[in-house]
Amino acid sequence: MVTVPETVKIAGIKFKITEIAPGACKNNTVITKITIGKNVGKIGANAFNGCINLKDIRIKTTKLTKKKVGKNAFKNIHKKATAKVSAKKQKAYKTILKAKGMKGKNQKVKKL
Repeated sequence: MVTVPETVKIAGIKFKITEIAPGACKNNTVITKITIGKNVGKIGANAFNGCINLKDIRIKTTKLTKKKVGKNAFKNIHKKATAKVSAKKQKAYKTILKAKGMKGKNQKVKKL
């Protein structure tokens, strides 16, 4: 399981995690579950592309838009992957995730 936390502390200073880099986990076959913290406002292109075993995605942030999620960010993940998102963002995130690669007929976007 991978968790992108809300913050990290380095040398006693707290920093918000606001972005997942392009290709951050590309082609990682070990990851099965990821939780994206509430401060993340951007997910880079191909961030999870090729994570064929990634089946459980929990998105706590409500800051994502189609422009802030990179091309193919969720392409080639598990064919039965489920993304759990905020109830108020379910419709918008379903559209975003589909546009960014989560297109399988058995891939779902549900409420957290």
